[in-house]
Amino acid sequence: MALKEPTWFGTLFALLALLALAAAQCDISPLQLAWSNTTVSNDGLAVTRGIEVGIGTPNQIFAFRPATTLNNTRINNVLGCGSASNDSCVGGEGGVFDPSKSSTYEVSIKAQWNGSQIDQESSSGAYVYFNDVVDFQSNGHVEGFPLVMDSEAGGGSQSGLPLGTNSSFLRAAVIGRVAPSRAFGLWTGSRSVAPVDGLLVIGGYDQARVAGPFTSFPVGNWSLSRSCPLQVTISQITYTGISLFANSSETINACIEPSTQRSVFTPDVASAFSRVTSQNSSAYSGMYYPVNQRPTGNLTITLSNGYNTTITNSELFAPLRGSDQYGRYAIVNNSIIEAGVADNRKSNPSSVLPTLGGLFLTFNYLIVDYEKGEFRLAPAVPSDQQIASSNITTICTPTPSPSSAPSLPASATPTSTSSSKNVGAITGGTVGGAVGLALLCGIIFFLFRRYRRQRALVDSVNSLQSPASQIPSEMAAREEPKPIHEMPTSRQASVRRTESWLGHGNSPESP
Repeated sequence: MALKEPTWFGTLFALLALLALAAAQCDISPLQLAWSNTTVSNDGLAVTRGIEVGIGTPNQIFAFRPATTLNNTRINNVLGCGSASNDSCVGGEGGVFDPSKSSTYEVSIKAQWNGSQIDQESSSGAYVYFNDVVDFQSNGHVEGFPLVMDSEAGGGSQSGLPLGTNSSFLRAAVIGRVAPSRAFGLWTGSRSVAPVDGLLVIGGYDQARVAGPFTSFPVGNWSLSRSCPLQVTISQITYTGISLFANSSETINACIEPSTQRSVFTPDVASAFSRVTSQNSSAYSGMYYPVNQRPTGNLTITLSNGYNTTITNSELFAPLRGSDQYGRYAIVNNSIIEAGVADNRKSNPSSVLPTLGGLFLTFNYLIVDYEKGEFRLAPAVPSDQQIASSNITTICTPTPSPSSAPSLPASATPTSTSSSKNVGAITGGTVGGAVGLALLCGIIFFLFRRYRRQRALVDSVNSLQSPASQIPSEMAAREEPKPIHEMPTSRQASVRRTESWLGHGNSPESP
């Protein structure tokens, strides 16, 4: 009687392939992006706080703010500022883009563009969807990154690095082997009297900035807004022990959003904060105070699961910063301090989206893992305490099978450069990953085929009839692996180098 093919071999074959791919993915170091003051104008005057990224060939420099409410990288057209020499405007927008200055700029129609299609654009905006070269700080440059340029006269919204649930940036970082996973860790730094730089880690987090245990929250388990994945319920807000809520049963649903610095509360809570801090609403247009009338209390925010954060006075009330006449991120009025609470007392409550912004994340370390459907918060090491150095820990969450991902354009080719830079990390990494996968599959297939032939030989001793289904198809040996796409797309979009983001700064800085 002929021996039967072991039923476990196919399962083992698939398991070994997945383990090999996961191991290779987990060997990639997390991508570290510093959040600091960045010069964004050619004359060196305009300075904006954000994550430095270069776009185009040659580079045009941007300072991006991480935004969990966005899925595509947005930048502003130089025409919105009139010219690149308008430092005040350029600095306020965190950099502007001039398509005519980039030799690698390629425009696309949105439906055929390889970015995320879920972001909603303003009906009054004028948007251009394109791909271009992007450079990451010390991590080299990559190609084919999708960007959205706001070409509306007068400029558009602040530029931002997309960290949403369908982020084209996070997806490209993983597929391009720039980061081990879409998970990220973030500490926003401090903007007190003595500012401290922040750090965004893609595919990991900085253990050195974590001061306590993590508390987990589900991603988007209820809906504040489709564009707000990090949602929490605030059960209490107090200032020096005084509740800012109307009653003990009141709660507020809020969005954690690092691109906004201040905390945005409902008009009732903002009004209560104004009263307990003796803010003179007739003197200034926002939550501002004369330096000689600085409030002395701390603000405590308690979430529904008991997690609480105390924002200390030194961070809660900071010098009034924004973009000065030269576009520099600076103290624009040294006789005034501003509160880390937005002044929305006159707003329609239905138009206010409560937000815990960058100030909240000065006191909390944030980890987001969309593959697991959760985000985590832990107390952060206070900004006034020195840490010897960062302690980057990798988060390697297996991603969906590469065969389900979209492919690179046929015209895309890796960029060759010196070994000192990680050039073409997303384009080259994608192609390299496909080649590596093909080699791995080839080796496994060769071993599998040899095993099958040996098994067929053994079977022939027991039987002159060998089922045709046990003989591997020679056609399979000539099949090419499916291409790995860089981004979801309805066509093979043009590919140039990948990535970008940030921005902020008006005078004074908006929430």
